Amino acid sequence: MFGLKLVLVLAISFLNSVSPFEFDFPTVEDLLYGPTPFDNKIVGGEEANIEDHPYQVSFVVNNSYFCGGFIVSENYILTAGHCAQNVDPKTVVLRAGSNWRKNGTRIPIAEVIPHPEYDSPRFDKDVAVMKTAEPIKFTDVIQPVKLPEKGRKLKDNSKIMVSGWGRMEQGATSIPERLMDVEIPVVPYWQCVTVYFTVLTRNMWCGGNFVLGGKGTCQGDSGGAAVQDGQAVGIVSFGRGCGQSFSPSVFADIAAPPIREFITKHTGL
Repeated sequence: MFGLKLVLVLAISFLNSVSPFEFDFPTVEDLLYGPTPFDNKIVGGEEANIEDHPYQVSFVVNNSYFCGGFIVSENYILTAGHCAQNVDPKTVVLRAGSNWRKNGTRIPIAEVIPHPEYDSPRFDKDVAVMKTAEPIKFTDVIQPVKLPEKGRKLKDNSKIMVSGWGRMEQGATSIPERLMDVEIPVVPYWQCVTVYFTVLTRNMWCGGNFVLGGKGTCQGDSGGAAVQDGQAVGIVSFGRGCGQSFSPSVFADIAAPPIREFITKHTGL
């Protein structure tokens, strides 16, 4: 079995126009806004209703960049670590409970805590905790999402759901107004290594249609949740392109011990 996988890895590496031997690290801008765009919004998705993703939030930092996040309790919201570097909580404008990113209930933030080991090694442990200034009032469209137990493993090719307000193109000044979502499969780890082997760690996993592409995350989706069986199992982190063949989206693995323990330490969850 190992021999077969090795042959497949070598074959994919040879055929893949995004060869792991030619992989370019995403730029700082790519990290701030999520994966480089390939198509509109969340690639290959459709318009979504906040009732189906009541944990979803949007936030702007100092009017300079946009990310997503998700509610995990009445006092805490999670997002990507790269969305939370050197962020003054007073500059965060966070909204919840609406299909439209500029609408919804504003939730004041008191503290922003990125993982202290984020980006060591590069892009690793891409998680941050945001503490609310006061308890969130839950409604039909504002609800927390459950978290997985530490060490939970995702089954290869099982489906996960991602939502967000991803940008339409690289460097665009406008962001889609309506919430979108997309369902994509979990890419086997050994397969994802053929693309991201210089950066992929065991604190990450990949999602998307590996060979065909067509579905995935894009700029502005960073920090959003990948959900499976009612649990947030991943955080939108980075990728090379959006929905491109042999370039799946990369997620921070919430169940990975360094990430799950950090969340527990700061939230008690």
